Amino acid sequence: MNDVIVAGGGPAGSAAALLLARAGVDVRIVERARFPRRKVCGEYLNGGAVAALARLGVLDAVRKRAAPLQGVRLVASGAPPVVLPFSEPALACAREDLDGILLDAALAAGATLERARVEDVIVTGGRCTGLAVRGDDGALVPRAARVVLGADGAGSLVARKLGLTRGSAGRGRYAIGGHYTGFGTMDGYVEMYAGGGAYFALNPLNAERANVMVVVPRTRLARWAADVDAGVGGAAAALGDGVRSFAAATRLGQRVSIGPLEHRVRRTAVDGALLIGDAAGFLDPFTGQGVFLALTGAEHAAAAVLAVFGGAPERAAFGAYARWREVDFERRTRLARGVSLLIEAPPLARRAALRLARRPDLGARLIDALAGAVPPPRAFGIALLGRLLA
Repeated sequence: MNDVIVAGGGPAGSAAALLLARAGVDVRIVERARFPRRKVCGEYLNGGAVAALARLGVLDAVRKRAAPLQGVRLVASGAPPVVLPFSEPALACAREDLDGILLDAALAAGATLERARVEDVIVTGGRCTGLAVRGDDGALVPRAARVVLGADGAGSLVARKLGLTRGSAGRGRYAIGGHYTGFGTMDGYVEMYAGGGAYFALNPLNAERANVMVVVPRTRLARWAADVDAGVGGAAAALGDGVRSFAAATRLGQRVSIGPLEHRVRRTAVDGALLIGDAAGFLDPFTGQGVFLALTGAEHAAAAVLAVFGGAPERAAFGAYARWREVDFERRTRLARGVSLLIEAPPLARRAALRLARRPDLGARLIDALAGAVPPPRAFGIALLGRLLA
């Protein structure tokens, strides 16, 4: 039996395993993918994510594989462009590099890795007591543990098997894109072109390569079934408004599709188990908070587990984690919805863009909230909304 078994070796799972292993906990990570793996979501590391990587002791390794980012250029339909500089250092890093660095650090700290697919959770007497995993030999093997961490992403099997998944509203958007060359210089700025419930995002990974995604509602994606590339290209050209398009771009590797971009859970803690990262709830990636939430959630979850192993009552420690996650996630959901409101309604977008051009301090507050530098309520509330639309 392990002390802790972690389903998933992405940023949340590896970060939690790293912290626990450093504290002397016997940790097993179950991950079916072999690294390096191509995963083009979450390649923007905001200031909060950068700070978390520093706390984990891996920032120097990440910087060697990353590119610095200066800010965001936002173009909402019918509105003038807005430049929002970052007040804290931010990075662009390919997930194949970031995930590998975090997993290697966890293994170096003493965690063990099992290449297998999680197929079920083990529940004994109403308590989660392990995972059933299937390795390359095809055998289904039980892995017992004192604590299970579900870090298996949006659509988490652990959440589903524990009955924690909340029903989908069916309105999730889909992201289609990948890594491209040929978009030219972006001067270290993330570019976002938004309108009509869709957006076109470009994140410069280096001078030659960019992470480029078009995010659209499910209904629009269904209309592209006959020719996805043509649909993506047309949407990008319309959103890019003559500034950006795929016309001169060349894709590097396979096209990637991700979605639906929604995942909510009823709870993040049950007896014997915690959900972390996207498994605990998924925010629309437009606001770029995914890796930040994965890393900070891993920190809080690891602290809760260590408290239990130190003698604290499990329900109290796990309950504290669940309350933190619920409150923080709800605040960030409202923040994301507020941003969407401003960019999706052209009259509001125009007004907000003009206001931000005159009052860069308001944009700085918004960026700081998205980056985790300040709590969302201090950055985006009725008062700030009023100032942006005044």
